[in-house]
Amino acid sequence: MKIKVLAYAALSALAVSFSACTPNDDAGGNGVVSPELDASFTIAPINGNPNRFLLQATGDNANTIGHYWNTGSGNGGTGLKTSKEIFLPDAGTYTISHTKVGIGGAQFTTSQELVVLTSDPVAGNLIRGGKFETPEDIAEWQLFPQTIAGSAWTFANGEATMTGSINWNHQHLYQAVQVEAGKTYKFDMKVKGLGNTMETYMEWYAGYNPPTGNDYNEGGQILALNTWAGCAIGPFEGLLSEVGCGGDTSLGKKVFPTSGTVYVVLRSASGQASNTPFSITIDNVEMRRID
Repeated sequence: MKIKVLAYAALSALAVSFSACTPNDDAGGNGVVSPELDASFTIAPINGNPNRFLLQATGDNANTIGHYWNTGSGNGGTGLKTSKEIFLPDAGTYTISHTKVGIGGAQFTTSQELVVLTSDPVAGNLIRGGKFETPEDIAEWQLFPQTIAGSAWTFANGEATMTGSINWNHQHLYQAVQVEAGKTYKFDMKVKGLGNTMETYMEWYAGYNPPTGNDYNEGGQILALNTWAGCAIGPFEGLLSEVGCGGDTSLGKKVFPTSGTVYVVLRSASGQASNTPFSITIDNVEMRRID
């Protein structure tokens, strides 16, 4: 989004300079008003790779002073480049758009949907349903215990929220993923909450066994929010790797000694829940191999 804002600001400034240097006479053909531009484009896989694509503008480039490509996540760029290579590591449906900017800053946009069938085997997100946007996303997750008094995960508005109102009661949120021995995996997600003054935490683990009790801690903390360590004592929002804290975390990276199934487990609770109910909201949960 920052690229988009800066690009448009530059184009606006350019348009101002044009208007300052030429008479404001559209009928005279001085170029103040752009003719309609063709922003059509093609999408083609690169060397048969299912996650790398070439975006190629097909319309005439006359009267064009800029191009902007967007995959829906700000993966764009401006300038006179009529093509762009993109890498989409996660399976899913993406809206790809191409905007041509003409004389005077006029914009013409064409969009296409691109379906990526498979995630990249290395960089793809191993977490399924980490955006919590659809019933199918939510169905990828399991809860243990299924119900417990004073603690519950709820799903709404593309987010998952853990709320507690009884001291130390918590419900694990987890799913199984496949890992390769000796490889490094990076974990992260967006978190937000109002915070609590003391005795509140959320911890992220990944072990070879699913949760069966109240106090899962297999493999050690990967990332955490922990009021004892000085975070989440007031309102917070951001990546867990940036706003979280915890003395024995692995800073979001983990190497597994054995290939196979591991269980990614989130747990949260508060010793002050009965006096001050707490909640922590998560989104964009990711686990990616980085080597």
